[in-house]
Amino acid sequence: MERSTKSKFILVVFIGLVMLAFMIKMFFYDGKDKNNTGFDGEKEYSYTDPIEEEKPNSEDEITKDQQVPVGNTEIDYNAEYETKFGEEKVQKAKKIAEKVMQSWLENDTDMEMWKEISTAPFLIVVQNEVLAPKDQLTRKVQAQEVSSTEASGDRDIRFMIYATWDVLSAGKKVRVQSNMYKLTLTLSESGEWVVKELSRV
Repeated sequence: MERSTKSKFILVVFIGLVMLAFMIKMFFYDGKDKNNTGFDGEKEYSYTDPIEEEKPNSEDEITKDQQVPVGNTEIDYNAEYETKFGEEKVQKAKKIAEKVMQSWLENDTDMEMWKEISTAPFLIVVQNEVLAPKDQLTRKVQAQEVSSTEASGDRDIRFMIYATWDVLSAGKKVRVQSNMYKLTLTLSESGEWVVKELSRV
């Protein structure tokens, strides 16, 4: 064997032995003292219960800044409207909303009725939508759920109406439909509720 080849062979064997020793060390010894818990032996540690905040004895001691609403946190728009317009006026608005929704869905063509309860811009919408039905079907409203929601104007009141109706063809029911509508009423100069806007949600 030549000298250079012999030197290379010895070098490879030496590197192999070093790597073998290193792997044996890693396998049998993980480098940590098994008795070491991670704490300094000279220091003593003790556990104490967490300090609890003192709770006020009564609700009077809670400031307004600390009060958190409990339960349903949604704004009661109906109560706001009753405070603003009066309970009787709000109930009248709801009845008009139900009447408008039923008349709209059932394509009521009584123009005198629409003139009484519509603003001038909404009356144009009625003429284009209600008085010119797109199909030969008729509709019969079966149920309405009316709930108050936020209005944009000071003289306005707005309702969300979930309506369910039967679709009839030649007097026979062919299907049942339902949808949500947004209806805005506003006070006229005479103090009566009139329809300002109606749209499907």
